[in-house]
Amino acid sequence: MTTGARLSLLTGSIGSLALALNHLTAGNSPANVSLGRADVVGSLMAVGLMLVGLNWTRVDPAAQQPLALAGEQGLQLAEGLPDGVREELGWGSQMLLLNTAAVAVHCVWNQRLLLSRGLLTGVPYQDGPLVRRVLSGQQRLYLVNLKLFPARREFTYLPEGTPAVLLEPLGAQGLLVVAGASPRCFSAADLGWVKGWAERLGRRLEEAEAAKSFQDQ
Repeated sequence: MTTGARLSLLTGSIGSLALALNHLTAGNSPANVSLGRADVVGSLMAVGLMLVGLNWTRVDPAAQQPLALAGEQGLQLAEGLPDGVREELGWGSQMLLLNTAAVAVHCVWNQRLLLSRGLLTGVPYQDGPLVRRVLSGQQRLYLVNLKLFPARREFTYLPEGTPAVLLEPLGAQGLLVVAGASPRCFSAADLGWVKGWAERLGRRLEEAEAAKSFQDQ
């Protein structure tokens, strides 16, 4: 629980106790309109503060401990990639694995797997409805708790029990598949970083394809 959540819960609890004490000490005096209004406002404020504290506790990424997922650490790059593309893939995937909760990164371009890095299972990459949805709609898809989605079966190539998956488009021809170590593990800053790298990587791949720098093997 964060300091802000604790403070919010504590303040709301103190407010509730103060309202209860106020009623107990009011005795049997006649009802007072001002006192009644103050009670309503105070109750709303106390309950609101406690709800905010509970909400912060529920969505706080730090409250979720990373899971121990099975797999072998590895790096696989497709053959025939130009040096610039190889360097971009290597640098970006390393930064993701070192600085975020990502445990595996896969890059797909024109239905070809260019990169697999992190915890690898040995299961071949396969397309699926969620991947096709991202490619057709060109909208990021962040599955914060994969076990709630029946379509999780298309991610058999990720470590078993992977709790979160981020699908980031690389234009109309490819996407990044990023596996997370716990539910809701990617922060807003992480998502922004992935988007920026995806735009840069997509341009690099388009340039290489236009120059016919690499061919499908």
